[in-house]
Amino acid sequence: MPDYITTYTGIRFYPAQPDAEGICIEDIAHALSFLCRGNGHVSKFWSVAEHCIFCAREAAAREWPARLVLACLLHDASECYLSDVPRPFKKELPGYRVHEGRLLTLIYERYLGTALTEEEERLVKKIDDGALFYDLKELLHNEQSEEDPQFHVVPDYEYRPFLEVEQEYLQLFYHYYEKMKAEERIGNREAEEGKAVSDQAVSAKAVDTVDVPLITRAPERPAPDYELLAAQLREFALTDPAPMPLLSNASALLKDAMADVNWAGFYLRREKADGAKSANEVEKDEPQNASYAAPELVLGPFQGKTACIRIPWGRGVCGTAAFEDRTQLVPDVHAFPGHIACDSASNAEIVVPIHDRQGKVTAVLDIDSPLKGRFTEEDREGLEAFVSVLEKYGAWNE
Repeated sequence: MPDYITTYTGIRFYPAQPDAEGICIEDIAHALSFLCRGNGHVSKFWSVAEHCIFCAREAAAREWPARLVLACLLHDASECYLSDVPRPFKKELPGYRVHEGRLLTLIYERYLGTALTEEEERLVKKIDDGALFYDLKELLHNEQSEEDPQFHVVPDYEYRPFLEVEQEYLQLFYHYYEKMKAEERIGNREAEEGKAVSDQAVSAKAVDTVDVPLITRAPERPAPDYELLAAQLREFALTDPAPMPLLSNASALLKDAMADVNWAGFYLRREKADGAKSANEVEKDEPQNASYAAPELVLGPFQGKTACIRIPWGRGVCGTAAFEDRTQLVPDVHAFPGHIACDSASNAEIVVPIHDRQGKVTAVLDIDSPLKGRFTEEDREGLEAFVSVLEKYGAWNE
């Protein structure tokens, strides 16, 4: 028996002594499209290629650099030549793992230029493990004890023809391969100019080569019970209506109850000068008038990463909600004029004005999500009802 395999494209490949020149992306895309996840122990056919596509699309949705998107797409590429071995048994095969690791390193070096760093490996594994959560739940109907990884996208497990999956795999590969090269050119040019370039900045400057449609769907998770949240908030307010303890518990309630939310908190109104006109007494364009001493919004109680301390009145989503005195439901903050980015991970936002007993905007509720289009009209209605409890029971003018 020969010690090589003949690949889809006719290459003689030696799995025990792999040669980088024999690695072919067309072989990888084709073979992975025919390999079934879980050694076939699934309720419907779901290929390794579809799993890799899902991982790559999740990395892209997180706006990771193209190199990491490609790494996610290629992370199971060694199975094209070695087949798949279930995780529980793989740990009993140290020899297999050595060959798998060596081959995967060759694949990364061929298409990414270098092997992955430890941090890159950690990020890829995090997405791979999250995808496994969905596979076990959807393909084996196995409810997981781990928390939902709250991906930006989840796969559609409907059967698709092998050729369609293979073509999508190749389309994604060539798209992000060209994008990676563009990012590298930008990084090299700016490095030569003595500029430090972050992954985010490089990704933002890279030019897309083609439009790759997002086939995966957004996660469908139930909305929180806003009536219950409002009732809980009322009990906190009856215990102590002072703004600081009340808003602290309010932000904790929302952050805990709402899925796919990375920040929930409040900004409080602060007047910048005594005797200045209130926002309700000026024309809509006056926040841009230097003669107007507009109030500002100052960071209050919140749950999440550190945030902007001050936001100008009428600027960004929060400032606009306060100035216009109406809820701002923004599916994509990057398309919002004058958006103020406190956390680069945030992609969608909803801001609800809060009024004191005289009807003046005295604060805003601000909630961010890493998912574009995260907030709905149901969220708007629920959060406005939640805020009405703050307005009714909060000691705003005391």
